Amino acid sequence: MIEQSLKFLTKVLRKSIRIVNIKRSTLPGISRFEFYRLKNFRRLNQGQAHFFGGKFIFSDNIGFLHSVEEIFKDEVYKFQTENKKPLIIDCGSNIGLSLYYFVRHFPNARILAFEPDEQIYKILEANVKNRMNEGNIELRQEAVWIREEQLIFFSEGSLAGSTMVDFSSINRTQNVKAIDLNKYLNQNIDFLKIDIEGAENELIFHISENLKNVKNLFLEYHGLLNQPQNLGEILNLISNAGFEYYLRVAGETIQFPFCNEKPSVFNQQLNIMCYRGNN
Repeated sequence: MIEQSLKFLTKVLRKSIRIVNIKRSTLPGISRFEFYRLKNFRRLNQGQAHFFGGKFIFSDNIGFLHSVEEIFKDEVYKFQTENKKPLIIDCGSNIGLSLYYFVRHFPNARILAFEPDEQIYKILEANVKNRMNEGNIELRQEAVWIREEQLIFFSEGSLAGSTMVDFSSINRTQNVKAIDLNKYLNQNIDFLKIDIEGAENELIFHISENLKNVKNLFLEYHGLLNQPQNLGEILNLISNAGFEYYLRVAGETIQFPFCNEKPSVFNQQLNIMCYRGNN
């Protein structure tokens, strides 16, 4: 039992080192004092941050700080639209930082948000109630998928909950309701965000015919271990749907690929920004 616990803690630490590269002592919306308080908070424990003048509940301090850097400093979801009430569909909303970013930029946006993890969803609900206009946001405790069914969900407690990968290796599972995402894509969508920890490898092919209704697509790609790499097929699909795309590393998974190094979870982790060209 002790050996298993040490292996889990080592794996969590490695994940933290890989995904967190905070170069400044402060981040947008967080004071210097609050930044250091949060960095020293106990990992994978629920707490509250003082964020942009109010409280924001988190499930994990490192996941929270990483998300703030990615969403509010790097602005990976930034987009432009002339629509005063843009429709945004957020698949994998986690604790709601992406939603908060959207409503700060588009106060009248209509947002449909999906988060399957039961405990994370409760935090998401509280953050939306405390910090956002609930009337414009519809929350769904569901996993987006290729059909309606019940799925086994591996709950990790931070950013890596998944229906595909048990990142924490502790087999902490729950049954979640999955819905066919296509039923929501038969309308004009200003921004579609898909960050679902590996399930996108099947989902993106299932929704390909409806991508014509999407103006901007953010897709976090996770190459699954022991399965054929399909990034090329996904990029071809994106091009055939009329998008141009830009790739950005979301997490370094291999340091020395020529030295037979084996990744522990994903063989690739990329942010794919898909947008319509001028023609």
